[in-house]
Amino acid sequence: MSPAAKPDLPEIEEHHHPDRTDDPVWLAAIARVSTILNRTAAIISASFLVAMTLLILLEICMRIFSTSTYMADVLVGYGVAAITFLAAPWALEEGAMIRVTALTDKLSGAVRWIVEAFAIASSGGIMWFLAARQWQTVAKLFDRGSTSEHLIPIPLWIPESFFFVGLVLLLLQIIVRALRLVAVGHGEERALTL
Repeated sequence: MSPAAKPDLPEIEEHHHPDRTDDPVWLAAIARVSTILNRTAAIISASFLVAMTLLILLEICMRIFSTSTYMADVLVGYGVAAITFLAAPWALEEGAMIRVTALTDKLSGAVRWIVEAFAIASSGGIMWFLAARQWQTVAKLFDRGSTSEHLIPIPLWIPESFFFVGLVLLLLQIIVRALRLVAVGHGEERALTL
């Protein structure tokens, strides 16, 4: 494709070249840290998915012989929560989340910037509130030494920590978008849009 030719779907073309950016050096460094953390969390999430699949298969095989792990349902439940919140920041960064742009597509200039800023600020505020509350929960569970009441007692702060980490990484990704909006003038929205 020649540089002068415009792609039919610029948002897809831009997505395939995320290294082409108009970010200042300091913002690119922050975004790079966020990307590394998000990808690490996504890899951990994918590993949990593989482990859950293997655990379910083990449980199926054991039930053929009238026995059980007696923990598969609990561990899979914790795993589903972990993969959901650990993969969410990566999904936001990679544009895999759906965003309804019926309003913002009709806006331009300063009005669009203000609406984008409001959306990013309100999302960030919600993530900050949730992360702060979740940190209180994790700290309380850790201090009390609370464990699950199952065959193998699991410290409850461990599964709750996955939720907290996911919220913090989502907040970091929102901060990157906010900084990009202020520094460059756009929030680099690569989400699937409706």
